[in-house]
Amino acid sequence: MTEINVTPITETLEKYTFRQSNQLNQQTGCIGYLRADFGSSGKEFYSTWNDICTFFKTDEFKKEFDDVINALRFDESYGRLLNDRPRLGQYCHSKAKQYSGADNQYYGVRVDTDKHTYLL
Repeated sequence: MTEINVTPITETLEKYTFRQSNQLNQQTGCIGYLRADFGSSGKEFYSTWNDICTFFKTDEFKKEFDDVINALRFDESYGRLLNDRPRLGQYCHSKAKQYSGADNQYYGVRVDTDKHTYLL
């Protein structure tokens, strides 16, 4: 299992939680993004992956990414923040950083491993 560290997102990183230009994506090593929702019951987990810089998407990255998502869904030591909608809401209100985007309020966390940084 990949060790991860979850912290509130910093103001500097907030802008990277939204799609950037191709040049900036390449400069920052943005591999892609996952769009997920909990379905109508709030207990399901549906996701879609969107590639951005496919040359960074190695087999090592794919395995680590799966490990990170599964840890955030099922491992109590990481708060199971992606387990379901109520759990995510509770986590956001107690541990994530709230910030304003162009059209809404958002919550953000930074997830670090030895190899990658993920922004949620």
